Amino acid sequence: MASSGEPRVRTAADVRTYLSNAVTTFRNTLAKLLPGERPSWLVLELSGSYPARKVKRKFLARALGMSERPSSQEEFEAQVSSLLRADWLTGVVLRVGDLSADLASAYAVRNQLLRLRAGGKRVVVVATNLGNTSYFLASAADRLIAPESAEFFVNGMSLGATFMADALERFGVRFDKLAIKEYKNAGDQFVLPAMSEAQREQYDALLHSFQTSTGEAIAASRSTSAEAVKGWVDEGVTSAAQAQRRGMIDQVAYEDQVMSKQHRPYAAGARFIPGVRRPAGGRHVAVVSLVGNIVPGKSRKLPIPLPLFGDALAGSDTLVRALRAAAKNERTAALVFHVDSGGGSALASDLIWREVKLLAEKMPVVAVMGQLAASGGYYVLTHATEVIAAPTTITGSIGVVMAKAVLEEFNDKHGFNPESVKRGRYAEIMSSARGFDEQERELLARYMGEIYQRFVARVADGRGLSEERVNEIGRGRIWSGADAVQLGLVDRLGDVSAAIARAKELAGLRPDAPSWNVPAPHSYLPPNAAEPSTLLRTVGKLFNERALLMHGIPVNIR
Repeated sequence: MASSGEPRVRTAADVRTYLSNAVTTFRNTLAKLLPGERPSWLVLELSGSYPARKVKRKFLARALGMSERPSSQEEFEAQVSSLLRADWLTGVVLRVGDLSADLASAYAVRNQLLRLRAGGKRVVVVATNLGNTSYFLASAADRLIAPESAEFFVNGMSLGATFMADALERFGVRFDKLAIKEYKNAGDQFVLPAMSEAQREQYDALLHSFQTSTGEAIAASRSTSAEAVKGWVDEGVTSAAQAQRRGMIDQVAYEDQVMSKQHRPYAAGARFIPGVRRPAGGRHVAVVSLVGNIVPGKSRKLPIPLPLFGDALAGSDTLVRALRAAAKNERTAALVFHVDSGGGSALASDLIWREVKLLAEKMPVVAVMGQLAASGGYYVLTHATEVIAAPTTITGSIGVVMAKAVLEEFNDKHGFNPESVKRGRYAEIMSSARGFDEQERELLARYMGEIYQRFVARVADGRGLSEERVNEIGRGRIWSGADAVQLGLVDRLGDVSAAIARAKELAGLRPDAPSWNVPAPHSYLPPNAAEPSTLLRTVGKLFNERALLMHGIPVNIR
């Protein structure tokens, strides 16, 4: 029976919490009594892509050979919290291995290294391979060490696309595209022979912002100037010795020259680290994640990544159910809505937006962006209580696009003769047998204009801006998270950890209040030889709509 000072056990969750706390109490007692010397340094590995939240794998995923689960930002934060509780610990050595994180994920992991330092722990990074992103992350350490043979690829960032219009024309294939407005570059690689001036302009501004934010962060950690950091990049550092001379790293040494018997793997010290009792019976923050292109119906996980689409499709039905489940839980005091998406279906985006808006009328909703929260990925979060982004998030892209393949010349060349019988002036508006005629263009322009106006109105209402101002910063243009703060599209810079902390603050919760990931499972689509069109039909949901709120995703920046 609970004491008078503790909340009464009411639910199965309470029972689990009490049992967990009992185990923690026993474990902490045991940790104090365990024999053996506490290591003064622990060694951790930094590798993988570091998704925001824990990734659960189903049996089918394991059966298909996809059982490897990369460490998440959530798990790394918990690990850092445990290290900060170890009063016997001097510091941590981080071995940077095969790091494939994007810039926004690296920003979140980097924040945890700074948190370790702020908590009084020394942080040393040993790296054998440093590129733009991994160096940005590793530069947060007290000391950065590399062996003589380390490889350096800190050569600057680029964004681009391969334009295929001329190549497709040789086969008799072309694409008709309509877009609102000039910066909406999704599909340009199929329509144009080269990059448009508008696309070049926004890419140049995006890279300038990325270089500024990462350069200033590196400079602050390395006690130098942003101009010096830019000089390293432009010089083209190729060796550890050169990097040390320029101040990029602190020491040229092999791992065995750095570590001693006092340096032990994390697992060797984890048994001595006290656990934390979870508050029972209190309220919590729910976390819902939207990852992938937005489609109607259920979320789907594809067995292989597809060009332009990746391997995840975020279904509106699944996301709406997850948001409603969070709202129905009587313990939910606030919600964090994590979005990492370049958009997709205008209809599905609007359905998710509506649920977020209704939820924000009941409780604080803090939206937080991953590497990409653009077009429909921005639309869904316009009415959150607050919006948070990484400096290197790609966001905005307030616009509409539609396109279709035109195979008229291809059919003529190869003897295909598509024929049909129709009723209705626009019955074959999306037919690939010919391009749009003038009346069809007028109809589609009106349709897209209505969607764009609705998008602009959503942003204006949710962000407290005039529609005229939204149109000025919209027009399909993408912005960095840092620039988006200045424009009013985003409230502040941060990561998922910061979003959870802010949600607790807005809800009046204690800093140690728990958070929980609301299940929004993906259905896996295995390859099916008897049904080879499975993947195409699934992705095809995006093209059941004539117009899309979708951003033309550039190549990844590393």
